[in-house]
Amino acid sequence: MKSTFKIVFFIFLTFLIQTQISIAGRPLNLSVVMVYFFGLRSLSRHFRTDIYFGNRAEIKSMIFGALVGLVEDMLTGSIIGPNFFSKGLIGFLTVVIFTEVVFKWTLFLGVIILAFFTMLDEIIVAGFRVIFTGMNINIIDVLKTTVMQIVVSIPFGIILKPKKFRLTS
Repeated sequence: MKSTFKIVFFIFLTFLIQTQISIAGRPLNLSVVMVYFFGLRSLSRHFRTDIYFGNRAEIKSMIFGALVGLVEDMLTGSIIGPNFFSKGLIGFLTVVIFTEVVFKWTLFLGVIILAFFTMLDEIIVAGFRVIFTGMNINIIDVLKTTVMQIVVSIPFGIILKPKKFRLTS
């Protein structure tokens, strides 16, 4: 119960900051950072060295990401689905990358992965809106927003790292 309250409070605080603060007129995308953080934490909870440990963590992280995306879709007032799909995919990929791809953790790798997730989120959300609503999107504006969101996510890529993972020295 206590951990559920902390997660709900963390989600509320993230969306509050994301909706109230913008940098250079561009919205923040802290929900990607939140899903990434949850994926890292769910990974460390199911960490075992003798067996494959990703399955439960993948499902929990994907469900968490999808729920965060659903809340974000409802808050934006647009169609339901782009953020739902994007955040669920990011939750799933966070665990997959750290169980199947990455064997040694570096700060640079954290920055690259979080920047990639931020860019992937923006591409998926913009693509879904163009395809399903027929909305015209200015590609230059999307690129400027994406670059600003990546710049904001860089410090989080440096700070957030898996708990139980081989770190490079």
